[in-house]
Amino acid sequence: MKFYLISPPKINGNFNHEIFDKVTDIISVNFFQFRPKYKSLSERFNFVSYHYKEISKICKKKKIKMIINNDFEIAEKFIFDGIHLGQNDKKCREAKINFGSEFIVGVSCSNSYRLYIEAKNQKADYVAFGPVFKSLSKKKKEINFDKAVFVLKKLRLPFTLIGGINHTNFMELVKYKPLNIAIINSIWDYEKGPVKSALFFKKILNKEN
Repeated sequence: MKFYLISPPKINGNFNHEIFDKVTDIISVNFFQFRPKYKSLSERFNFVSYHYKEISKICKKKKIKMIINNDFEIAEKFIFDGIHLGQNDKKCREAKINFGSEFIVGVSCSNSYRLYIEAKNQKADYVAFGPVFKSLSKKKKEINFDKAVFVLKKLRLPFTLIGGINHTNFMELVKYKPLNIAIINSIWDYEKGPVKSALFFKKILNKEN
C-alpha cells in the first residue's frame, strides 16, 4: 500500500523539508499535495512559496508527484505535476484546458458515483472518496461505506481514500484496493512526531505482509 501525503493546513512546526525527506524515506509515497487552508490566496501562496523549493527537490529525486490543492493561481506560479479539485472548485475540464492534457487532475467525489462519472468523462486522472472515517481535516460526516463499496467496485479510474485515516484503521482499507490512502493529521500531528508516525505505519505494514 502506498500513501498520498498531504501537507498540514497551516504552519506546523512538524512540517519542513528535513522531516518530509525522512518521512518519505520510511513510507512509500506516490503523491504529495500542498493543501494550505488559509482564507486568503496570498496566505496560501506564501505557505507554498516558503516550502516549495526544497520540497520540490525531494519530490523530483524520489519521483513523488507534487500536487496543488484547488488554486489555479498558485499552479500557474510554480511547477506542479497536477492539481486536486473539490466538488465546489473549478471543473476538471478547465484544468486540462488550462494546464494541458498531461497535467494530473484529481477530483473529490465524496461517495457519489455520479460525481465519479462526471470526473471520468472530463478525463480526470484519479478520484478521491471520503471522509472514510471521522476526520478533523474534512468537516463532513464520514461517507456511508455500504454505498461507497458499491461505488468502488464499479470504478475504472485509480482512486484514493481520504479522511480520518490513522495507524489503527488504515489496514481496514486494503481490501478495497485503493491506489493510495491519504494521510494528514496522523503524520504531522502525531504526538511522537512525523518520523515516529511513519515508522509506525511501516511497522504495521511489514507485520501484515
